[in-house]
Amino acid sequence: MENQELTHFRSLIEALGAAMTRCVVWRYADSDEKYNALQLYRFAEAFDRENPVQDRSFYLVSAEGAIGVSPGAEYLTRWMFIPSMDEASVEKLRADIRQLQEEAKPKPEPKPEPAPQPEPQPPVRRARFCPNCGTPYQNDDAKFCPNCGTPRNA
Repeated sequence: MENQELTHFRSLIEALGAAMTRCVVWRYADSDEKYNALQLYRFAEAFDRENPVQDRSFYLVSAEGAIGVSPGAEYLTRWMFIPSMDEASVEKLRADIRQLQEEAKPKPEPKPEPAPQPEPQPPVRRARFCPNCGTPYQNDDAKFCPNCGTPRNA
C-alpha cells in the first residue's frame, strides 16, 4: 500500500512538486479560485520569495495532493490548496501546456537574402597583333612583340 503520511517541505514550490504527482488542479482554500499546475508554479515562485517559511514552519502535502502550511505541528496545518480535478480545469491545463509547447518550438530563422553578385566583367581583350609592326603575338601572356620588342598594351 502507498505511504499515506503527510510529507514536509521547506518551500511552496517543493511542496507543489510533490503534489503534482497526485493532482494537477487545485482550488484555493478560502475561495473558489482554481489554479492548474502551471499557474500554481508561477504563484509559488513569487510566494516563496516574498514569504519564506519561519524556523519551525513547513509545508505539507497530503496523500491526495492538498498543500498546506504548518507552524510546526501537523494538527495546526492551514490548508492552502485543495485538489479540484474537474474536467474543465484539466482541459484548460492541457490547453496551457499546448500553448507553451508551441511557444517553445524553435522559430525558423528567416533565410538571409543572398548578397548581390557583382556584375560579371567582360574579359579583357588584349591585342593579338603588335600595333607597331603587325606581327602576331605568340601567346596571350606575351608582354613584348617577338619581332620589334614593343611593349604590349592592354
